[in-house]
Amino acid sequence: MKLFIIALIVLGVCIEDTFGKNSFGIVNKFRKRTKLSVNCGSGNDKFPILFLMNGEEKHWRFDDAFFHETLFKCELRYGYHFMHRQEFKAYSSKWNDSLKNKSNATWLAAEKGIYKIWEHRAPEFMYRWL
Repeated sequence: MKLFIIALIVLGVCIEDTFGKNSFGIVNKFRKRTKLSVNCGSGNDKFPILFLMNGEEKHWRFDDAFFHETLFKCELRYGYHFMHRQEFKAYSSKWNDSLKNKSNATWLAAEKGIYKIWEHRAPEFMYRWL
């Protein structure tokens, strides 16, 4: 029984090291005074809708699911009655190590659309507003 408990502890440490904490963030980078509606969630976690003013940001931290892919989607809206919108995958867990750092990203909402920043690189344009 003691060996079983030790094996579970070792397995737990290995899993924590493998999956660790992950994160993504949303930043309102509009130049004019613009309120951004942020609605993000996954199959297991639904975050409350929040509103970000110019320059404000919100970051979330979480663990990956063990037996299935962790996927967080976000819907951002702005404008008169929040009529301009875009929905996208803000985070997706991958077993492929080459994509791991791309998953932990910060998303910038601006006039032209939504940009992604990862690994301290220049913002990359990803989506236009609908």
